[in-house]
Parts: sequence; C-alpha cells; structure tokens
Amino acid sequence: MSILEAAIGWVAPPQCVACGKEGFALCVACSTSEIIAYGQQCWLCNRASPRGRTCPKCRGGGPPRFVWITTNYEGAAKELVKIYKFGHQRAAAAALSRLMVETLHDFDTSAELIRLNYLIVPVPTATSRIRQRSFDHSALLARAIGRQLGAENANGLGRRGQSRQLGAKRPDRLSQPEGNYFVRLPQIIKDQNILVIDDVVTTGATLKTVTKVLRAAGAKRVDALVFAKRL
Repeated sequence: MSILEAAIGWVAPPQCVACGKEGFALCVACSTSEIIAYGQQCWLCNRASPRGRTCPKCRGGGPPRFVWITTNYEGAAKELVKIYKFGHQRAAAAALSRLMVETLHDFDTSAELIRLNYLIVPVPTATSRIRQRSFDHSALLARAIGRQLGAENANGLGRRGQSRQLGAKRPDRLSQPEGNYFVRLPQIIKDQNILVIDDVVTTGATLKTVTKVLRAAGAKRVDALVFAKRL
C-alpha cells in the first residue's frame, strides 16, 4: 500500500461490506464466511475441470490454458467489487488481491509458481474509467498481487476505444473486445509466462482477445486470475 493509500485509509477508513467492521473492506472473518469458492470448474461452461483448466469443449477460440476464479459475482463479493470500482475505495484492492492470491495457491504450489515465473499483466482499463475513478483499478490490483507473489508486473497491454462491458447486451459483450486490445511492450512479453489479472469475467470475450494478442506477441503461456464470475 502506498503512502497516499494509507493516508486515505486513515482519514476515511473502510468498513467491511458484510459486517460493517471498520478498517477492512472485507474483514478476515467475512472473507471466510461470505466468499464461496468457485472451485475446480471450467471458467466458461462451469463444468467440473481439474485445477480450473479450460475444458476440451471450451478450448476453441484460443482462451487461456487455466483461468482461476475466486468466487461468483454475488453477495459480499459483488459489493466488494462495487465499492472498489465505483465507490472509490482503493483500500478494497488489499482484500481482493489477498483472496485472489489465496485462490492461486489453492491450485498451484509455491514451487510451481516459482517454476512458471509469471509476468503479471492486468487487463487494461478504458481511459475514461480511469479519469472517472481517479485511479486505474486493474493496474492497482495487479501491483498488489505482484507484491504478494514476489512477481514482476507490467502494463503490457493497451486498449483502443472506450466501450464498456457493464450494461451491454450479451451479443455486444461478445463482439466488443475484438480489436480493442494490443500489446504495448512486445519486448517484455516474448517468451514469458503471462498471468492476466481481471476483476470480473462474464462472457470470456475479453480474456480470449487479450490471450490471442499476447500469444501473437510471443508469450510462451497465458493463464488468468480473476476475482469473480458473473453468472
């Protein structure tokens, strides 16, 4: 946490979205009782799939090999994302990143994570959203995850246009990401194992698109870590 974020937390400390306890966007007790694990499922079809691997039926279109999801987008999880993205509560990044890193450790051992040596890359946020929120929620989350994993992170992806997934109909959500994303830093992507970070996944179109452009830039492997799946 930066000095600025700590100062903001001291002036206006967060309250747990589930129980109201001061000092936490989601307290440890509520993290355990209110956040239901997504589990070993394919991220696209919700079928059981060992270690959260994209199942054979959903591998068309070039999705990530693995997409690890913490929970479903409902209840306390939904409220946590809302106060983070729309309530200007930067402190919520601590709770989100902690839960996401715990999810990653549920599926990969420390030794495996060291072997993979991921480069952490966030899904880029539309510049209009950054101006509205006064911070880049995706980049902030990726930095917090990188610190906890001891992994490098980079804003290696860029975004064209200002289209929003929130509120769009499903056909529009599926078509919107095409051509919206590009690799900004191909020299650091080539031959790397990439862990893409996003807060919420719905149709999967965005993750498929960024995976395609990362692989086209020479990424060796692309997986993703996501906080919540919108049903």
